[in-house]
Amino acid sequence: MKKIFTLVAILFSVTAFASGNPRPNESKMAIRSNSDAFIQVVIDGRQYNVNRNGFVLDNIRSGRHRIEVYKVDNYGMFRKRPQLVYRNTMVVKPWESLNININRFERVWVDTRFDRDDRRGNDRDYGRDRDYDRGPDYNDRDGRYGRH
Repeated sequence: MKKIFTLVAILFSVTAFASGNPRPNESKMAIRSNSDAFIQVVIDGRQYNVNRNGFVLDNIRSGRHRIEVYKVDNYGMFRKRPQLVYRNTMVVKPWESLNININRFERVWVDTRFDRDDRRGNDRDYGRDRDYDRGPDYNDRDGRYGRH
């Protein structure tokens, strides 16, 4: 009986470590506001208040999302009237970075960018070659590689 439980525990731990990345499709949504007005953003029915700078939502599931942007005007002490500024349904792809920018005139523009960074150094920036490591001596002008 002890051998069976030990075998099951080892098998379970091996499968748990070999499962890989639990979230393979990490998308990101950044909302930035340069407006002086109080801005509310509703994404799939959930309301988010944007302060002066903005915020970032990580780990957005890929698929269709409904996005609404409201400017909230204060009328009196307890009366607030939301005014619709932007409404759209967007399809978020896996590994996509979605930037929603609101300028000071409450104009909204959306920028999408494919951003795959698997946290293992295989990101898409220009500082790494991703597949090749040529080293600092690759662009040597006298035609000789290595130290000399």
